[in-house]
Amino acid sequence: MFVQIISDILLLFGLGLAGWFLLSRIRMPASEVIGPVAVIGTLRAMQVELPTSPDFLFPAAQIIIGIFVGSMLNRDAVRELKPMAVSAVIIIAWALSIVFVIGFFLARYSAMDLYTAMLSASMGGLPEITVIALASGAGVTVIIVMQMIRMLGTILIFPLLLKWIEVRENRGQKKPPGNLKNENKTPAKKVVSCEKITALTIAGLFSNLLSTYFNQNALLRVVSSFKESWLRIMLTLFIAAVGGLLLEGMGVPAGLLVGSTIFVAAVSVAGVPVSKLSPRLLDLLLVFIGITVADNISLETIITMVNPEFLVPILIATAVIFATSFGTAWIIYRLTGWDFLTSFLAAAPGGFTVMTALAIKHGRDPFKVSMLHLCRFLSINIFVPFLFMFMMR
Repeated sequence: MFVQIISDILLLFGLGLAGWFLLSRIRMPASEVIGPVAVIGTLRAMQVELPTSPDFLFPAAQIIIGIFVGSMLNRDAVRELKPMAVSAVIIIAWALSIVFVIGFFLARYSAMDLYTAMLSASMGGLPEITVIALASGAGVTVIIVMQMIRMLGTILIFPLLLKWIEVRENRGQKKPPGNLKNENKTPAKKVVSCEKITALTIAGLFSNLLSTYFNQNALLRVVSSFKESWLRIMLTLFIAAVGGLLLEGMGVPAGLLVGSTIFVAAVSVAGVPVSKLSPRLLDLLLVFIGITVADNISLETIITMVNPEFLVPILIATAVIFATSFGTAWIIYRLTGWDFLTSFLAAAPGGFTVMTALAIKHGRDPFKVSMLHLCRFLSINIFVPFLFMFMMR
């Protein structure tokens, strides 16, 4: 029995890694989740017999993601957010309004149920929204498609709009062409391309592996570091598990995720040192979430997704989300005195990693951008599950 479980996990994990690798080659956003869904989901739609993901995988994924999200909030982050309170309130109000307005629109004019519609309109991050969807019985495949359209649209449209806005700003400054040319060249020298970053990262990983396994002193340092931090790791896991189990027992959808997020964030803000998870661990965890999502895909779900009753309202709703994000950016710009590009990036409906990277590339304030995206991210992921809990009564 145990051997069979291990072999099933290895098979699914291998397919998930293959999907992640293939989609990362074409720079697909959230390829860690979408890759396994695409590969395993396609095989299931072709009626290839595959094992289902083990029962313990989904609860474990919720708690670990909760730790990752909750540990992002600490005293320093809260302190830095105070001067940005007005912008944060605007972003949170916009994000929650979208959940209701677009959610009820999709539920009214498409074949989606209300839970699926509201999660499709939620801008809380694909992994977290997927977890909430699985826990609340919503249409996971529809939600992933909606989130993908929104993320791809952001990645494709916003860089073009940024360039257009920059050109207009440069024209408004009325600088000599020579100075403008030199000014445009200066930031480009400081920006490292994605290819160089990837190459350096891979080289660094390989170098670290060699130094770890073939250098005795380095290995001893790793062991010593683990010995020093194991108590913090165990304490973080305990806090996350207590919070997750408490909210799960209260009947909150995705209670393990929400509870672990709230409890870890609370103790972190209180000054208790919590363990931060490695992004590499999160990548592997997202692969497992993709594997779990693929359990819900079949030929019938694929046929349903190409139905105009789903697709047309989704495209309309996505267009409205983009339009309102521009309006939100303008409000922040007028009320705060920030430059428009920073406001524009802070109100983008995409992930905060991509938007923060664009802020750095275009010489804007990446901290403001990342903090406002974090506010939107946390508010959605905490508010929606509690809302669903009251709706289900």
